[in-house]
Amino acid sequence: MGPLWQFQAAYGKPLLAARDPRCSAKDAEAGALAMEALHKQVMPFLLRRTKDEVLSDLPEKIIQDRYCDLTPVQLKLYEYFNGSPLRQEISSTPNQLEAGEGSASSRPTHFVLALQCLLKICSHPLLAIGEKIPDALSCHLSELFPANSDIISELHKLHHSPKLVALREILEECGIGVEASNSEGSDSVGQHRVLIFAQHKAFLDIIERDLFHAHMKSVTYLRMDGSVEPGKRFEIVKAFNSDPTIDALLLTTH
Repeated sequence: MGPLWQFQAAYGKPLLAARDPRCSAKDAEAGALAMEALHKQVMPFLLRRTKDEVLSDLPEKIIQDRYCDLTPVQLKLYEYFNGSPLRQEISSTPNQLEAGEGSASSRPTHFVLALQCLLKICSHPLLAIGEKIPDALSCHLSELFPANSDIISELHKLHHSPKLVALREILEECGIGVEASNSEGSDSVGQHRVLIFAQHKAFLDIIERDLFHAHMKSVTYLRMDGSVEPGKRFEIVKAFNSDPTIDALLLTTH
């Protein structure tokens, strides 16, 4: 690879130049050639192994998709988003770029914000609006709730998030959180242990409060998210692996 200055000249500068949205065709081609040359240099030293090559006794991975329909509240939030300034700004961005207005680098940012907002709405309404609902949105949602009710308290109810309902069903199918008296004579699967991943730390808060504490009090679990100090993360994993009485481990993907 050579010294640092040689690496920067051969790979670093052309790759960085090619990442600029306003780069020329020549810079883009130079970046692609630099990436190809770098791959040829490093790929022989990368070892890639799948789990089935390491542990032959592992069972095959089974992927099951659960489809969750949006609730009336989530549909209302979608409507509210469609009329928001962010949605209008995103819609106008391609036209502005074609006309030579604005910055090309701002376009991805707008789309990322939009996708994050829609993702939160699909996961749980409270992820999108928080614990303090704006007055304009409150008027938009009030028709879906009983008169004079507290909307935030209502949104903490399980049925407003199909993903939480589906998670509860999956856990009960695995024999987790099912009381002994209710599980007798049922077709539930034998005792399992699960890892539950969420993209947002706030969603783990909701799972704990609105699902485990409110409806599945017998579930034992540990939690590891971005707020856990790196030095303590191994201890949490070790505790979960060594204690079969712990049903679940909650984790974030970020």
